[in-house]
Amino acid sequence: MNKLTISIIMLLAFISCKGPGSGPLVKNPFSKNEKSQNMNSQNASSKVALEKINVTVEPCKDCIKISDLLANKKNYSGKTIMVKGQVTKYNPAIMGKNWIHIQDGSEFGGSFDLTITTDKQVSVGETITFEGRIVLDKDFGYGYVYNVLMEEGKPIL
Repeated sequence: MNKLTISIIMLLAFISCKGPGSGPLVKNPFSKNEKSQNMNSQNASSKVALEKINVTVEPCKDCIKISDLLANKKNYSGKTIMVKGQVTKYNPAIMGKNWIHIQDGSEFGGSFDLTITTDKQVSVGETITFEGRIVLDKDFGYGYVYNVLMEEGKPIL
């Protein structure tokens, strides 16, 4: 009789379950829309605002200014280009890459920064020229979306 009672209770619990995120152990059940909105608000608040620095970097002969890249990003999508700028932020060894932010003093539409992935190490404050492939709208998840990103950047000496 005990096995039959337990089986009926388990069956009723299983039938009444509304899927993942529901049930007696879930304290705050959300709809999918509420979960999505909650995740988006967390990601928006966890992003670090970039600060525009007062720098003027003269582009090299074959370099593209950051403002020109941002203004005409579709023209550069999938192409290998060169940019020159001052390193304003450096995050090593994330997802097997070093992440570099550079600025050259130019700006387009309130944007002034280019993120570059590379296997090279750099120092904040260093002025450097990179060559790499431009990709657009790269989404790494968790709120990390890059409208313009230079991948596999290689320093040009």
